Amino acid sequence: MNNTSHTNEYDVIVVGSGTCGATIARELSKQSKKVLLLERGQDNELKESFLSAASIANAVPVSDKLATMRAITTGGSTALYFAVAEPPLLDTFKSLGVDLGDAYESIKAELPLATLPDEVLGEQTKRLRESAIELGYDWKKKLMLIDPEKCTDGYNYDARWKAKSFVSEAVDNGIDLVTRATVEKVIVENNKAVGVEYRTRKNFMNSEVIRAYAAKTVLAAGSLATPMIMKNSGLKNTGNDGFYCCPNFAVLGFVPGLNGSNNFVGSMSAELDDSTVIGDANLSRTFFRMVMLAEFKWSKLFSYSNSIAVGGSIRDGLGGEVSDEGRYYKKLSPEIFQKLRKGEEAGIKLLENAGAKQIMRFGYASANVGGLVRINEHVDESLQSEIINLHICDGSVLPENCSLSPTLTLICLAKYLSEILIAST
Repeated sequence: MNNTSHTNEYDVIVVGSGTCGATIARELSKQSKKVLLLERGQDNELKESFLSAASIANAVPVSDKLATMRAITTGGSTALYFAVAEPPLLDTFKSLGVDLGDAYESIKAELPLATLPDEVLGEQTKRLRESAIELGYDWKKKLMLIDPEKCTDGYNYDARWKAKSFVSEAVDNGIDLVTRATVEKVIVENNKAVGVEYRTRKNFMNSEVIRAYAAKTVLAAGSLATPMIMKNSGLKNTGNDGFYCCPNFAVLGFVPGLNGSNNFVGSMSAELDDSTVIGDANLSRTFFRMVMLAEFKWSKLFSYSNSIAVGGSIRDGLGGEVSDEGRYYKKLSPEIFQKLRKGEEAGIKLLENAGAKQIMRFGYASANVGGLVRINEHVDESLQSEIINLHICDGSVLPENCSLSPTLTLICLAKYLSEILIAST
């Protein structure tokens, strides 16, 4: 292992190339800012295959019973997400002094945002809608970050917007992208961020420690990584109010003769109550087989066309702790488990009403972790921390009521911060 020091000068260093990092790098590159974008993962070719998903997926425990999944690659977790695009809660952010209105209008004009036409939907999704309406649910199509024009033959993995497209644009505009770079801490002098220290892997055995310097630094490494970098940089109160983790469930059955086709997950849903959302959980054929393998349901590997599924998420409050060693832990309340069971039972009734047999319950998981960095407490209205010139922009800063399907909100937040950085560098 070699320890060396390099001095580089940038306008902005962005840590993480996921939704926020990619957006910020792209916006700054359009203004010819000198940007260093650091990504922990590799610049993988994104494909919908078992090997591709397995090479980038990373599970992180958040309790004794739950783990959350992220993707470590250029473009971050948009490589694996469902592309559901809940509109940003503009009033919530405005009450915190953060006006996302202009950013949202700009994004609506340039990104593929649409509800999916019926001709794109698989038979599983249509049957589930019929069942939900029969049972009295207000079953509605969701806004998706999907381009319907790329779905002339139905489902198409490449129709989903992915943050990697913004990274590619930023690189074409001249930014420096370094992959396999794990940021360990922010370099702080006189309470000002002046750069970062990161470790880059040369091969399995050797790595190099590098220091890079910039006028501004943005931590956009994701809500499971950014708080650790903040703690390592001296911000020990990060996560002192705990976090939310959006517990979720899924149930699946088989409808004889359904003859279903590939699906976009999450294209429709309904509110079960003020904290629980249930919706379409019909995976694409590839991911269905991955789940069957993971659950040891090998006899069902080729039963995709008859499968039908419902999933749901719970909005939970802040709690638990994040240790200085990077361990996330939260003990879920009995009320949360009661809501999960209630959601499962509602899902099973939906499946049974749709004609499903052999219904399976899957274990609980966690969706979006956040709430660790609070606006007007840990960061100000410009998302600057108590360390001057250090900004935080990822799921860490999202309030509790923005916890479900936050991708569109994160893009807006990144656009908002980009304007601040452009004006100040």
